[in-house]
This record gives sequence, structure tokens and C-alpha cells, in this order.
Amino acid sequence: MLLIENATDQKLRGAYYTPPVIAKFILQWGINGNNDLNILEPSCGDGVFLECISNNKILYNSVTAVEYEVGEAEKARAIPLHDSEVINEDFHRFCLDTDKRFNLVVGNPPFIRYQYYDSEQQKLADEIFKRSKLKRTKLTNAWVTFVVGCSQLLTETGKMGFVIPSELLMVKYAQQLRLYLAKSFNKINIISFENLVFEEIQQEVVLLLCEKNGTDEHLIEHIEVKDADSLLTLDPRRLKFPTKKIDFHTDKWTYYFLEKEELDLLEKVKHNMPSISTYANVEVGITTGANDYFTVPKSVVTLYNLEEYAKPMVGRSVQVNSLCFTKKDWLANVELGAKAHLLVFPSGVKENGNDGVKAYINNGEKEGINKGYKTGIRDEWYIIPSIKFSDALFLRRNNQYPKFVLNEAKAYTTDTMHRVFIKEGVNKKAFVASYYNSLSFTFAEILGRNFGGGCLELMPSEVGGIYMPYRVENETLFAEIDRMLRHKRTADEILDYTDRVILHEGMGLSMKEVQTARSIWHKIMSRRLNRETLEKKKEVNVEKKTKSTHLDFLDLFEQYQYNNIVENSIAHEDISEYIVSSGKYLIDGSKNVLISLVKKDNFNQYLDKSAKIYYTGKKFPSKVALNKLYYFMPYLKGKGIRDLYLIKIARIGTRKEGQLGENKDDLRLVFEIEYITQLFDDYQVIDLKIWRTFTDTTMKLIINLLDSHELKKLECIKIKYPL
Repeated sequence: MLLIENATDQKLRGAYYTPPVIAKFILQWGINGNNDLNILEPSCGDGVFLECISNNKILYNSVTAVEYEVGEAEKARAIPLHDSEVINEDFHRFCLDTDKRFNLVVGNPPFIRYQYYDSEQQKLADEIFKRSKLKRTKLTNAWVTFVVGCSQLLTETGKMGFVIPSELLMVKYAQQLRLYLAKSFNKINIISFENLVFEEIQQEVVLLLCEKNGTDEHLIEHIEVKDADSLLTLDPRRLKFPTKKIDFHTDKWTYYFLEKEELDLLEKVKHNMPSISTYANVEVGITTGANDYFTVPKSVVTLYNLEEYAKPMVGRSVQVNSLCFTKKDWLANVELGAKAHLLVFPSGVKENGNDGVKAYINNGEKEGINKGYKTGIRDEWYIIPSIKFSDALFLRRNNQYPKFVLNEAKAYTTDTMHRVFIKEGVNKKAFVASYYNSLSFTFAEILGRNFGGGCLELMPSEVGGIYMPYRVENETLFAEIDRMLRHKRTADEILDYTDRVILHEGMGLSMKEVQTARSIWHKIMSRRLNRETLEKKKEVNVEKKTKSTHLDFLDLFEQYQYNNIVENSIAHEDISEYIVSSGKYLIDGSKNVLISLVKKDNFNQYLDKSAKIYYTGKKFPSKVALNKLYYFMPYLKGKGIRDLYLIKIARIGTRKEGQLGENKDDLRLVFEIEYITQLFDDYQVIDLKIWRTFTDTTMKLIINLLDSHELKKLECIKIKYPL
């Protein structure tokens, strides 16, 4: 059986070998003084677990190991073990064919995505899932199949210890696995690490330790240690007594590191608190397909005489600094030159509209807006579907906490925010005010997902699941919360005011429970935000080792299949202003810029500055902070860098998308770009730091490439740095 071509050997095998200290710890936990076990290692590689058994003279009844690679299997067979067998076979086939059952399964299953399976492996994996009444999707990783299959091979009182990606705790494709494990095992221990175990792949992992004991209890514990070596001081006996009851109704396992008292409080209040979806419907914001084109400042509306089609809108978090977004707030954004108008064109306006709208639509077609990923499938590309404003707005991506805002201005919003339609009979001001409490903030953290830089993102269904103690009486808090937000009061200052009324007086929680609720939110939020610091440390380590790993496009597809990764709205108004009035461009030195190698067969579109799309190849470095990218500079092979582009949108697409021969499984990053200016008089040669293909830096550092002489030549460029 062969895996597909066009991938590295290590990527295809998903082989990243287990540090001996981890193997020893898992075995200590699994054996726990029992010397009569039948042990299975389903993906033994070169035999790290087998060596550990041999070197530590661990007693057992039998050892069975499975390894797909011939060379690795031979290495494993050379390890001196009695009553052992190394089987050179695909685990999928072994799992389905064997009649053996094991007391202990240990290992580090391969991290292989669906696209690296051949058709036979896919069929075998499907059969393994069917045996457990589960369904495998194309997002399912091989390690999930190994976990499910090995669970089937355990005795009634068996144990399973694996090294697996930390995505187990939260990703959607592992949701059914979490429920399966919760119901199949009586004790589950999860050990996570502050520092990376496998630095070469920048993959966060956890130890999954599951045990059956024939009881009706289902308990879980989450312990976090600094690094693999910290396991040397962790007593495996501590794992015998997990204390937290598994919640079969929760989607994620990201919060089981909380103390039992904290989890008990969350479990208690869930029975007394309805969710946001009880009172409102949450939908994604308007998907324009080209926010930079359809959202415009007042100057563009006036220039093209678009007043008839320009509707009030709010599209960026910086435009909302209050609990209530009013007509006055919107007008203030307009005067500041923000993109505060959404262009809503009716059918046939291209032929029947005024000269201005005709010119604007024609300009869009010249720029290729009509051929975009979303616009290209419309009968009339300039007509945006699902045009409706909502009662309230919920910000999709957030830093400290997600904002929930009453939309009094009746402004439209793009998919940077979610639309909240409040049901009839619900007091709108009371409803929005009720969200501002420590418990609702906590559930937002639990339900949301974490991305680069500590960003918290919630999708509409997750917003709807946030528990919220709505009471009509909470309307009295509305004006003060609004005032505090406008005066940039901290979250804690706001919660000091609201928690007493909403949680203590309204819900009847004791002040001690209110304090506990606050500490839970702080703990989960701080853990998320600390990821930014850890990511920076990882980047430093990677830079020192000059190693970069491939971005997993399927991970991105799962996270962003319906939304763009990046949607930059620089200031088309800024650009327009400087071109028209003074011939100058505004460049923000603080923004990130991606420099990417362009091959000679793509030179023409960059030489004439007509490029609108940049597709990555199958390889793209995982260390690049996609959500922070703002600018793009093509590196022409044999020449260097010269021209600066805006990254309007970064999204997931496919090679040859929309064309004959498109492969829906061949995922790529797609950058929709727009030429801004020629930054250098001539091409500048720089070092491309990642695979000699990419560099991720800031505009400030690029500008520093210019010496004072050159800077004098570039009087057409203004450099802007944040205060």
C-alpha cells in the first residue's frame, strides 16, 4: 500500500518520535505495578516505547508492536524483548483483522491528514469508525483513527496512553471523539505542556491517558506542566483519582484545568441560566465578497454620486467603543473618513443607474472585483445577498473580551461582526446589558477558539451558546455600562459594577461565588493571552534553528471555510486621498508585510503592476502570523523587491479555483492584493529567510533598507508610525 506522492517522507508517515521521558512516564502510569499485561504499541516507529520497556526491565506478559515502515520495523525487532512481536503492517488492517485484546495500549500515533491517505486506507479507516458507530470526515487526522481503533482493542479494564495533538481539546472534527472517549472510559487524564515537545513541527501536544474500570463513573483531570522533563517529578499515582465529572453536553475540553470548585460553580449556574439563543438568533454579518470595494468612505460616495445606494454601516471594532452604537456614533465615523457606508445596488443599476454608479461598477470590473471568489458566482456580481441590519452586533474576533453592542443606528455590518436578531418581547437594552458579567465572559472563552496572538474568535453558533442571565431589571445598568465603555474603563471596572447586580442580586449567587466566577474568567483569559508570549518564544527558537514547518491548510479550512482569514480595510480612503490631493501615499510602518518569491512565468503581472491574486504553493510556513499580515511585496526571482501591495483579503482557496481541472482537495492560501506604490527606485536584493522563499517582517524594517540618500528620492512616500 502506497501513500500519495508530493509530500515529504516524514509528513506522509506523520512520524515525530517520542522523547524517552514521555514514553517512560506513560508506561509507568499504564503498568502501575502490574506485571502481567498484554501491551500493544500500534505505531512503534524505531521502538522508543519498546526500548523503554527493555531498558527499565519492565515486567509484562506480552508485547505486540505494529509498524508500517519496513526499515523502522527492523529496528524495533532488534530491541531485546521476550514474548514480543513486531508486525510490519498497516495498523488499519491489523486493527480490523486481529482477535487479540490488550490490557494496555501506548504510543504516539502518526499525525497524518486525510489527503495523505490512499483510497484503500480511507476505506479501512471508515470501517474502524463504523465499528464504533462514528463517522469519519475529510478533516479527520490519522491519530483520531488510531485512538478509536485502539479503544476497540482494549479489555474491559484496559488502559490507553497516547501522545496526540492538543487540538483534541477543542477542534470541531474531534468533537465526536471527545464524546466517544467520555462515554467509553471511566477515567481520563490530560497532561499538557507550556513549552513545545516537538519543536521541529511547532505542534502542541498533550498526553491522553484513558482507563476503563467497569464502573458508572466518568471523571477527568487536566494537569499542565512546564515541559517533558517536568514529568520526572510528577507522580503517576496522582492520576489514579481524577476529580472532575465529565460534562457530556460540552463541546470542548479546554477548561478542565480549572479546579473542581470552579467547575462545580459553572455546572450549577448552567442549569439556571438560559443561553443567548433563547432570546435571539445569531447570524454571520453580510458577506460582500469584496469589503474593500463595497464599503466606502463619504469621499467615495460624493465622488461617484452614490448617495442613493450608500447605507450606514460599521465594519471594524475600532469604530465601536460603546454599548450602544448610535446615529451620532456613525456620523462621527463618517467625519473621521472611515468606511462607514455599504453600497447596496439594486438589479439592473449597471445599465439604468446614474453616470457615477456606472463608472464605479465599471472600475470594479477593471479591477477584477467581478471575478472574485464570492462575486464571481452571482448573476449580477455587484448585488450583495442577505442585506439586513440587526438589533445588535457581536464582534467576531476579540482580544480581552468579546463586545456585544446594541445597534441603535440601524447600521449594516460585514462578516467582521455577527448580526444578532433579538426576539419579540425581549427588552433589548436589558438583554445586551445582561451579557456584561463574569459568567457570560467565561462561557464566551469556553465556547470560542484561540488563534495566533491570543485572539479569541466565536462563530454564530458559539455566540448563541453563551449562557446569559437576562432580566428586564438589568436595563437600569445600560446607560452606565455605555458610559464606562466610552470612557475606556477596564473590563474589571465594568464587572465590579455589573456582577453585584446581575450575579449576586439577580441570580442569587453569594459574593464568594461571584468572586470565583471572576477568577475563572481571569484564569481562562490569561491562559489564552499567554499563548501570544509562548508563540513569540517559539518564533525566536525557530529563528535560531532556522527551521520552519508547513502550514496545515486543512486546519485553516476547518477554522475559516466560510470566512476570510484577513480582511484589511486600509484606508482605501487614505490611498484615494493621497493620490488625488497630493500624489502621496500613506504607509504604516508598524504593519506586517509578507515577501514571497515569484517565479519567472508570473513576472509579467508584477512588472506591469496588474497583479490582483497571489496563490501560495502547497508549502507555506506555519510561523507566519497570517492574521497580522497587511502588505505584500513580490520578490521577483533574479531581481528582488520593489513594489508594495495591500493584502485586501487572505482566504482559503484551491488551485485553479473556478476553472476546469480544479481540485477541491488541493487547498491553497489565496491573497487578494492591490498595488499601492513603487517603494524603491530599483529592485533591492534581500535574504528570504524561510526556505529562501518567504520573509515575514514589518514595513518599518523594509523602510530601513533605504539609506538617507534614497529616502530623499522618495518624496512621494509618507511613513506613518504609531505613537
